[in-house]
Amino acid sequence: MPLLQATACIIIDMKTYWKITLTYLIFGISWILITDLIAFGFSPDNKMFALVEVLKGWFYVFLSAAVIFYLTRNAFFKQAAAHEEKFAIYQNTIRGVHHIFLNYLNQMQLMTLEAERFPDFDSEALELSKSASAEAAEELMKLGEIEKISPENIESFVFRKMEQKPENVP
Repeated sequence: MPLLQATACIIIDMKTYWKITLTYLIFGISWILITDLIAFGFSPDNKMFALVEVLKGWFYVFLSAAVIFYLTRNAFFKQAAAHEEKFAIYQNTIRGVHHIFLNYLNQMQLMTLEAERFPDFDSEALELSKSASAEAAEELMKLGEIEKISPENIESFVFRKMEQKPENVP
């Protein structure tokens, strides 16, 4: 693999803060070396060289600010896209769980209807089954409506009716 391709692969896999830092470092070193050579070649005396150096410094500040803006803006948009993708995954997971669970609840309703046909079946157990199914469906709907999705908010929603969370939950 040629050196340029290897370097590109390494940069692609780097964290954003390293990409920004290395880009700025390479840009800064290149700028100083190239513009110093140019300034030295075009300056006939020390006064002109000093003026060129000051102008070169100001231009460097503006140009480096533009480079940093561009790099951080791109990093922000990539981070926002990653956040949107995670949110979409969460929503699709909730929809999938909701679908599976509602299918299960439908099967339980069929079982309840069948059990109601037998007068000897415990009516208290039937009511408990209906109540538990309705509550589970309602809770699952509410879980999908959490506004700010975070592990803490999901955990506090799931365990909000309990005094303590279970010991085996991290």
